[in-house]
Amino acid sequence: MEKKFILAILGGTATMLIMGMILFAGLMGGSMEQWMSDNAGCLKEMSMLWWVVGSLVAGIFMTVLLQKFGTQTFLKGAIDGAWITFFMVLWYGIFNASTFIAYGWDWLPFDLLGNVVSGSLAGGVIGWILGKVK
Repeated sequence: MEKKFILAILGGTATMLIMGMILFAGLMGGSMEQWMSDNAGCLKEMSMLWWVVGSLVAGIFMTVLLQKFGTQTFLKGAIDGAWITFFMVLWYGIFNASTFIAYGWDWLPFDLLGNVVSGSLAGGVIGWILGKVK
């Protein structure tokens, strides 16, 4: 694999992981705690390993797409990353909200907002890396 592809994956993964923690555990922490309390019967203890694995999968997915799009700047990566994440999370959220009691329609806007911000910044980092690393 190309060095820039691997670095872009790692940059995107780290950005998504850090932004996810800041947004969901930090800024929306009160809402998350309330949701976890309300749905305690269907929750497992959270494992940081799976947060990393999930962010890695998203980092790979976004890097592949942004490389195919020819993205090579932070701005284009941020815009593309926002759109990719918006549609990915909207699709997933609609299916979850229509299927599971624990994921209500009221949670979908928060999920979209947090993930689009994370995806946009990660896309920007990926685009920047793809444009700078030879």
